[in-house]
Amino acid sequence: MSVPQRDDQIRTPIFNAMPAGVLILATAILASAAIVALIPEAGRWIIASSLVIGGPAGMALPAQPLGHVAPLVLHVFIHFGLMHLVMNLAVLIGAGRAVGLALGGGVKGTAGFLVFFFVCSVAGAALEVLLPHDAIVQMGGASTGVSGLIAAVGWVRGGYRGMLSLALPWIGFNILIALTGMVLPIPISWAGHIGGTVAGALLFPLVLASFGEGRGGRPGA
Repeated sequence: MSVPQRDDQIRTPIFNAMPAGVLILATAILASAAIVALIPEAGRWIIASSLVIGGPAGMALPAQPLGHVAPLVLHVFIHFGLMHLVMNLAVLIGAGRAVGLALGGGVKGTAGFLVFFFVCSVAGAALEVLLPHDAIVQMGGASTGVSGLIAAVGWVRGGYRGMLSLALPWIGFNILIALTGMVLPIPISWAGHIGGTVAGALLFPLVLASFGEGRGGRPGA
């Protein structure tokens, strides 16, 4: 399915043109945030089940209701504060719309979008856990997946070079956060962002070719 021209975008209500995959993810993230805010007991269970937890090699990690593997996926549904939630939703909606339209609005395209998003999320969370830590660390938020979307939207707009033009600055920014964190700790999962971005850059051309509906999955399709 081709990306609509600018005049079509102006005439089409934004949510009518929003891909199903984006709507599914945004609705689930908002529902999780509402439960955490309004039903404290259920919210505590959701957070405990969804946090990605890492620590020094050999250290026993805190027990979690669903174990330590499920959070590699579930962490995208929990956020720490309104600003964290809004920022991730903004990127999900903005970049996700372009990526979802490139893949197509049918079942195949929607499935490809969700597979892509969650593989990027797992890759980002896994990198965070695998890096050496000198203390217990906890991570949550959809930024692992939306980092993959940043690379993907670059590919949609300009192929390989377009992908690099967005992915490399984002990776560089997170490396800067990592270096700054050596002096002044910053509560941002730079490793999760980098892992998601690298996964997105490597995976999206394959997802577009395999799941893209129409025009054979060419860049910008």
